[in-house]
Amino acid sequence: MRSFGGWSPGLRAAVTVAGTSAFMVLVAWATLIGPDQVFTGPGPTPASLSTTTETCIPLDATTGPGGTEVTPDNPDDLPFCEPPDTTRQDAEDLVRQADPPLWLRILVGTLELLLLIAIMVLIGFVVLSVARAVRRRAGALETRESVDFAVLDEPHRIAEQMAADAAEQDAALSGGEPRNAIVAAWSRFEVQGERAGVGRKASETSSEYVIRILDLVSADSGAVNRLAGLYREARFSEHEMTEGHRAEALDALAGVRRSLGVRA
Repeated sequence: MRSFGGWSPGLRAAVTVAGTSAFMVLVAWATLIGPDQVFTGPGPTPASLSTTTETCIPLDATTGPGGTEVTPDNPDDLPFCEPPDTTRQDAEDLVRQADPPLWLRILVGTLELLLLIAIMVLIGFVVLSVARAVRRRAGALETRESVDFAVLDEPHRIAEQMAADAAEQDAALSGGEPRNAIVAAWSRFEVQGERAGVGRKASETSSEYVIRILDLVSADSGAVNRLAGLYREARFSEHEMTEGHRAEALDALAGVRRSLGVRA
């Protein structure tokens, strides 16, 4: 057993399932072939005691019209013998033509079902192992690319785009109705991230994407939370948004920029 100590758990499980499946195949084959030969096979051939020097004529007892016993013609004057016993052959023919017993059919059906289940389990295990390996490889590749390229370069590019877009973001927040202005100003962070080459992930909401963008540039968390709260209030609430909300949003945005050294 020590020789298998270096095998991974997945490999040991696969070998176990494969061995079990092979064993069940052999059992099913033996069940199908062995009992079939036992019940319907010709059986052992009896030894013949006949010789090349002695022959005989089977004597079938028949009675003639007058009640006299009639014997077959025997021109060579051979001895008479009893006719061959056909009882064994008749029994073999009867067994050969009969259906297999019920217990044998149940046993064969059970073994076939267990074999099918074992094969399905083995296939499922192999597919699951391959899928896990692919996911691990993809995750490792994504992590490596993120560490080697994104983490080192993205914050600088995002900060540059935030500075370049500051005037438009201020204009969006200062003009129009306060509710729409706050939503538009928050949405400018998405534009800045896209321009910096940091795309939104399929699993991210709009707010999660903006929070990730601001986290990459290490923006002040207090200012970010205030601005995010005002955005959610403007986006999802039904009460009136006032100029006071706009002023608070302008102050939070200024706090975000101060933490980055970005000036409008």
